[in-house]
Amino acid sequence: MVDVQHHRAETNGVRLHYVTAGHGPVVLGLHGWPESHRQYLRLIERFADRYRFIAPDLRGCGDSDKPFGGYEPNTIAADLLGLLEAEGVEQFHIVGHDLGGPPAVALAYAAGERALSLSTIETPFFGLDYPGYVDPMVNYWHLGMHAHMDITRMLLEGREEQYLRHFFRDFAYNPDAVAEDEVQAYAALMRQPGTLRGSLNLYGCIPQMTEQTRELAARKLPVPMMAWGGEASFGSHCIDSARAIAEEAHGGVIERCGHWVFQERPGFICDKLDRFWAGKEV
Repeated sequence: MVDVQHHRAETNGVRLHYVTAGHGPVVLGLHGWPESHRQYLRLIERFADRYRFIAPDLRGCGDSDKPFGGYEPNTIAADLLGLLEAEGVEQFHIVGHDLGGPPAVALAYAAGERALSLSTIETPFFGLDYPGYVDPMVNYWHLGMHAHMDITRMLLEGREEQYLRHFFRDFAYNPDAVAEDEVQAYAALMRQPGTLRGSLNLYGCIPQMTEQTRELAARKLPVPMMAWGGEASFGSHCIDSARAIAEEAHGGVIERCGHWVFQERPGFICDKLDRFWAGKEV
């Protein structure tokens, strides 16, 4: 059994809840919506013998504070730099999934040589400009809906379990990939006071996310980057965007996979992360 320890830290004006586990080079995991640090428990179980994981609940999510502002990528990156300082971490690998990806990119830029690598898994990239680029808002119905936070709250409050069960099934290649106990755990978190409102801000700040990502990507990211998308979800959007952002980009499209990569293809993504972190051919 892996010893997962829970902590809280004051950083950048918010109090973040996070977990730590394992020993070795540090991996910082940024979850997406509607998830939390729980998203990284499978990776922790797989790699705790050789990596030290730090997995926070981002502001607005899980058991972290739910402020009324500060959800754009640069601010979340500042949250995480403060968290790493509290943990005494100098260098680290970064992993981001879904809307944890844009702040993961911002963190890689802000951290400079401290960032050993950046992995973005099933991440929508806003604000880029390269041949064939399509803004994710065009293809994914929920992005616009969730960005209208007050309407979404009105529709979802009291129906969190039903909606999340549909959400996990609808965006999966295998509808049963996310187990029922995980659905129940995330529904319980979403019913906590402030969590639905706070976490929806990750969508409400898409205009700022677009602007900040565009500004950051004007300069090529020197940190090695890996990006994977599921064939039944973002597909090649992730690796195409990584190539537009980073000087060195690896990754591709995962067959028989939707949005929930860590649940749908855990063996595949763990192997790719292991090789990438070790500096081997992906």
